[in-house]
Amino acid sequence: MTEPPALLASGRGSRRVSRRALGRLLSPRSVVVVGASDDPTSIGGAPLALLERFGYQGEIHLVSRSRNEVKGKKCLPSIAALPEGVDAAILAIPQVAARQALEQLGGKDLGGAIVFSSGFAETGADGAAEEQALSDVALRHDIALAGPNCLGLVNFTRSTPLTFGHIAPNRRSTGRGVAVVAQSGAMSLALTYALMSQDVTVTHMISTGNEAVLAIEDYLDALLKEPAPMAIVLLAEHIRHPGEFLEAAARARAMGTALCLMHTGLSDRSREASLTHTGALSGDQQALRAVLAREGVLIIDSLDEIVSTAALLASGKLPKTGNVGLMTDSGALKCFAIDFASRIGLALPALNGSSLHKLARELPDFATPDNPVDITAMGLNAPDLYARVASVLLEAEEIGTLVVAAMPGSPAQNGQQVEALLPVLGAAPKPVVYAIMGGQWEIPEANRARIAEAGVPLLRSPELALRAVSNVISYASALRRLASAPGRRATPVSMVRARAVPGEDQAKALLSAAGLRVPRGRLATSLGQARQVASEVGYPVILKVASPEIAHKSDVGGVLRAASESELEHHYQMIRARVAEARPDALIRGILVEEAVNGGTEMLIGARRDPNWGPFTLIGFGGTLAEVVRDVAVVPGDADRNEILSAVKSLRCAPVLDGARGQPPRDTAALLEVVETIAALLRESPEVQEIEVNPLLVLAEGGGAIVLDAVIR
Repeated sequence: MTEPPALLASGRGSRRVSRRALGRLLSPRSVVVVGASDDPTSIGGAPLALLERFGYQGEIHLVSRSRNEVKGKKCLPSIAALPEGVDAAILAIPQVAARQALEQLGGKDLGGAIVFSSGFAETGADGAAEEQALSDVALRHDIALAGPNCLGLVNFTRSTPLTFGHIAPNRRSTGRGVAVVAQSGAMSLALTYALMSQDVTVTHMISTGNEAVLAIEDYLDALLKEPAPMAIVLLAEHIRHPGEFLEAAARARAMGTALCLMHTGLSDRSREASLTHTGALSGDQQALRAVLAREGVLIIDSLDEIVSTAALLASGKLPKTGNVGLMTDSGALKCFAIDFASRIGLALPALNGSSLHKLARELPDFATPDNPVDITAMGLNAPDLYARVASVLLEAEEIGTLVVAAMPGSPAQNGQQVEALLPVLGAAPKPVVYAIMGGQWEIPEANRARIAEAGVPLLRSPELALRAVSNVISYASALRRLASAPGRRATPVSMVRARAVPGEDQAKALLSAAGLRVPRGRLATSLGQARQVASEVGYPVILKVASPEIAHKSDVGGVLRAASESELEHHYQMIRARVAEARPDALIRGILVEEAVNGGTEMLIGARRDPNWGPFTLIGFGGTLAEVVRDVAVVPGDADRNEILSAVKSLRCAPVLDGARGQPPRDTAALLEVVETIAALLRESPEVQEIEVNPLLVLAEGGGAIVLDAVIR
């Protein structure tokens, strides 16, 4: 009995297509172009021209209703005339003909197909229905369908271009290379161009398009085979299968493949903000970022930066520490590097005495041994100075990565610089970056070739070099962290809607039962009850309108402080009048009367379920200006105390918690305990969608923390 084929999830649901079918599409032994043209610049003609340019070694079949031959190759009049078992089909035909063609190909044991044409789900309901029908055909025949509305794909390792995009083979092929997977066809091509321009070997270029059947996760699964790329650059508008993506991320780590993700389409305009600060501040991307960052996925927001980072990762060397050494021949660049590194949190540590002594021996008398180190213009007269100083920095135990940022000089000077540096940089056991300044000022091709052959990453911007180094350091740090905690795994869950929206008093009662401290007081439904509560807790008191329909009470005049019974009576009536004027239709449950608590720092803690990535916790500085200040950090819902503490320390205003302007340090331990408790409540209460505490008043060290306001959905 034969085993069933390994299956992949389809892009639109839980239906399956076999891994064998996808393997045939990515590495086909035979290809058919349906709609072949003799114009090499057309969508029907470009694929054949590219297959010939790449020297594709498999069988090529052409189907055309209007031509007997193209470029000397015989054209078949119909799909029916094709032999059985063609591995990959390129459908360079209009949308209206795609489904019928795919049905006919399915009857001939086709492996995979690429549909270039648009006019499907991206155009509306009718197009979506046609795309669903196309998907049904593909899944019924076990066809690995790429697209529709895509640019196709290129397997550079097998010299197989299945695209109409203008592309050429790698100029140079070194190492395991980098793969590109993007939902956008234009961006898949642009990222490939950018990597090639930096002499990075590209293994695959894949445009996923509408993902009617194959999604990004499916291609990741196929790419993570031996030998896997050193890095995979991903440009995604939507991750359809978070669980499968996380599984792929774990496999990528195990195979030494870095995932570099740029996720688009989740800006403020496209997100749905809830009534609470947590929804407004977190957006749709924060849970994704928190979960994927923990799993070692690099999330990068710049196209130039993602390319530069992949170029560094392609070298295969990861830093053992976060400390960076920088050598330059420009004093101005040295100053820039110090400022810029500080801005992005990159460590340029001072050298120890031994390293300083060695550096001083190599430098001219008027140069300062330091990190960063400026070797001055003497490098132009004595090119071996570059090599000697680079050697000292690489030998220094305190340096984990070396960046050499140098002016190109004349072609002859550049050649001397390259000749001196490459033996040192190419043999370095640590990651190195060669950043030749001057933008796109031409570097002799022979010099570029030598740099590439030595396996040394070449960038043209020191700023991009430092940003890329920072990303690679973060990636290496994540790998070390994950290696020390292999049992921790993120688990996406389905979103559960809350069955009820309790008021602030009820929310506080739940939090109090969980062990959190709340102000003394209770809800009053009459002025008499308000007087009674105030007499019990003692003046001064805080009066707050209680309404499940009013999220921001102070905005409608619903919060006042009363220092006496006469003030309480006046403020009680004032709140009722203000709220009635501002929100006449709002349900008012009463007035919450609580003890006034002074001092401390106001924080915001929110826990929420993301529909795709599961529970997450938001930590930030709170109060009424929380959405204006937007000083927040996000961690997965099962983050441990160390992860929570790191998130707190990452806040811009974190120094306030340590004591600022004469204020005592705040009780950070109590803050962390509150975060852990709220996250645990959400995890263990499936009916709860969101918990928010704003503000949480964190008192002086040893004083604890008090929940001043809370919302539970």
